[in-house]
Order: sequence, then structure tokens, then C-alpha cells
Amino acid sequence: MDDRRIELQAEVDGQREDLFALVSSADGMARWLDGAQISPKPGSPVRLQLRDAVAIGTVLAVDAPQHLSIAWDWEGEPLGCPSVVAFDLIDHGARTHLTLRHIGFPGRASTELHAALWRYWFERLVAAARALPVATPA
Repeated sequence: MDDRRIELQAEVDGQREDLFALVSSADGMARWLDGAQISPKPGSPVRLQLRDAVAIGTVLAVDAPQHLSIAWDWEGEPLGCPSVVAFDLIDHGARTHLTLRHIGFPGRASTELHAALWRYWFERLVAAARALPVATPA
């Protein structure tokens, strides 16, 4: 594992247009996080509830329905400089390849802590994606 990078990937049934809301809207993120406040517009504030912890930040970039990235820090326990979380969705036939990247950690211990955190939450994201109805081509 890179000292300053986490990357998780999964492939799920469905088109990225149908899955993008799971990583870019408050309602979509609330399906796999404990709560979310986000608007998919660069510069918009972000607040994500993960059990007893709250991540705060700002939307950095949006290229719907393919990419969303946010500056990330912990409310009350900042890392010193925000790290960046990015979600990418790539069409792969009738499926979507979903990637989560988190970069910019101050060192190995922080990376390992966030890697454990993201393994849990990414599994929930993938489960939420798999629970969505899959549109059938007309």
C-alpha cells in the first residue's frame, strides 16, 4: 500500500447515470453512509456522517455521471491539510466500474486508519449500488 493513497474498486450491474447519485447526492449517500449533506457543484460544502465521526470538506470537481471529488478533513480533528476523496464511475457494457480513491495522507498510520474505514464504507456503497433496480434496454 502506498503511504498516501487508498484505492478500492468494484464492478456492479447498471449504468453510471443510474449509480452516480450514490456518490453525488445527499439522498444517495445516505443509502450507504449514516448521513450526508452534499450538492454536486464545485465549491459546495460537504458534511458526511460516519458513525460517530463527521467528515467535512468542499466539492472540488464534478463531471457527471463519471467523477466527483471532495476535499476531506475530520470535523474537530483535522489532518492538518485536507486530503482528497474521488469517486469515478466508468461504463463497462451493462455494468459500471466504480472506483474510490483517497489521497494526501500525512503518513502511513493515517493511510492505514483510513483504509480500514473505507473498506467498511465502500462495501456498503457497493451493496447500495447492487440494491438499485437495473434498467433494462428498450
